[in-house]
Amino acid sequence: MSGALQYNTAAIEKPAEVSNGGARDEAARDAGIQGTAKQDVALPAQRFAFTQLNIIVCGFIGLIALVSFCWWLWREQLQTDMRVVRSELRIASVTRGNLRREVAATGKIVVANSPTLYSSADGIVSYNVKAGDRVKQGQLLLSVESPALTSRYQQANTVLARLQTELAGRELSAQKNQLEAKQALQFTELTLRNAQRDFARYEQGLSKGFVSRQEFERAEENLRIAELKAQQAPEQLTLITRVTKTEIQNTAKQIEEQQSIVNELQREVNALQVSSPVDAMVGNLAVNQKSAVAMHQALITVIDLSHYEVEIEVPENYAPELSPGMAVEIKLDTKIYAGAIIAIAPEVNAGQVKVRLNFTGDEPQYLRQNQRITAIILLEVRENILKLPRGLYAELDNGKNVFKVNGNKAFKTPVTYGVWGLDDIEITSGLALNDEIIVSDTSVFREAQSLYIKQ
Repeated sequence: MSGALQYNTAAIEKPAEVSNGGARDEAARDAGIQGTAKQDVALPAQRFAFTQLNIIVCGFIGLIALVSFCWWLWREQLQTDMRVVRSELRIASVTRGNLRREVAATGKIVVANSPTLYSSADGIVSYNVKAGDRVKQGQLLLSVESPALTSRYQQANTVLARLQTELAGRELSAQKNQLEAKQALQFTELTLRNAQRDFARYEQGLSKGFVSRQEFERAEENLRIAELKAQQAPEQLTLITRVTKTEIQNTAKQIEEQQSIVNELQREVNALQVSSPVDAMVGNLAVNQKSAVAMHQALITVIDLSHYEVEIEVPENYAPELSPGMAVEIKLDTKIYAGAIIAIAPEVNAGQVKVRLNFTGDEPQYLRQNQRITAIILLEVRENILKLPRGLYAELDNGKNVFKVNGNKAFKTPVTYGVWGLDDIEITSGLALNDEIIVSDTSVFREAQSLYIKQ
């Protein structure tokens, strides 16, 4: 029992490999078999072994280190929604200065005066010129043969002549009536004096008994009749004078009225001979030679080449701010000419309003009708304001946001615009002086809130 205890204690003190080998040798000796104790070699104990667990732990630690390193490299890009290349962007700073509020419009050169001439009556047209001919003012261009108008003119002249003859007859009749009335007045005066003398004789004879009462009364009646005629004779003369004067005035009015008709017909007859109103070039012939034309039908157009104007179309929302006399810059063949507004059309056509301009300074030489031009109308000048260059970026979110650059990042920033010029836009809120803004087209970043800008 004690020997067994000693054996176990010794086994505990020996290394596991040695005790196991000794036990095997002991058992082999007991069985008569030679042991392998002589072949065993004692190896030194290792500090770290490449076990599967150690490999997994090391790989996990390395993966964490790699992810940490990548996160350190990409942390700024991971905090933004999109990545963009700086060379593909156009960046500008907010500046302070003046802004010209202008309206740019395209238009064309038109002649200031290109009248179209019309027929004054129905008839047959005969042209004396051809399209493209140069004509002088007053030169006969064409004539219209109108038998109906000519006949009306002759009839009107006949009526006028008859009325003039009638007026002359009335004037003679008036003179005759006045003369007869004057003679009647003088005769009544003479009759009155004779009746007064007879009455005086009969009155004296009655008092002396030479004349009967009947004769006296007859003389008295003759006196009363003579006095009555003498009293009415001046009134009759005045009445005859007024009647004849009224008849003459009526006839004179008829002559005046008929004269107006004759003058109008004379004008229409003269208008059948159509002459050029200005020194010009014949534009086009509206009908063929010897064609039948109706009254007020277009016959010919002449173009006054001595003066040109400009016709442009302006968006209707700017029309209330325009007025005649406003200064305009007219660009033609890389040169700028001074101009002014002279007329604004009262109607709107397809959202545009036609505006007429003229050259206020030197007019360009060798202008041609329908030659294309560009005009800039200055509406106002805003001084000392914050502004940005105009671009497609201003349409982002209907003009409510821009991308403000901060280092390698850009963030969507609310902004409010004021006046829009041709080259600049006024900034009223949201940005400060020297802020950098992406001013190129940012429609592809519409959904992003932030951008990472890489070199």
